[in-house]
Amino acid sequence: MPWRRLLTAALAAVAIFLYWTHVTERGQRELMRSPAAADASTPVQGAGWGAGVGFADQRRLEEHFEKHGAEFGRVTKQDYLRQAQLLRDAKVGGPVLEAVRRDGVVTRYDQQTGAFIAFNANGVIRTFFKPNDGERYWRRQAERGE
Repeated sequence: MPWRRLLTAALAAVAIFLYWTHVTERGQRELMRSPAAADASTPVQGAGWGAGVGFADQRRLEEHFEKHGAEFGRVTKQDYLRQAQLLRDAKVGGPVLEAVRRDGVVTRYDQQTGAFIAFNANGVIRTFFKPNDGERYWRRQAERGE
């Protein structure tokens, strides 16, 4: 029945809108709370590197977006980057788990969205995606290099 498809599409659109509103609002609140004064050699909880720091270069952003962008819905490359930056800059606690590996790589997992990020101590993003096994993946990554 065509009306069921239309209803399903409309509900999906509403869910995506609400998700994006939540992620964006949470990220904006966290960025406003945390100053951008971070020492590039030391990871700082919620350091707030902001939009100026992303993947190491454009090629890496494009590779990761091609591989993982669809996991975040119908997003643009810039939306994907912005979501990664929001998780990287978010305050740790509540649904945002963080571990710093012995090699200095910071890993975070958002229990609400299922997103995982790994970044260097200077804020440069190494990867951002939604692992199939969620928090278990984050825990395994946290143990790497220890």
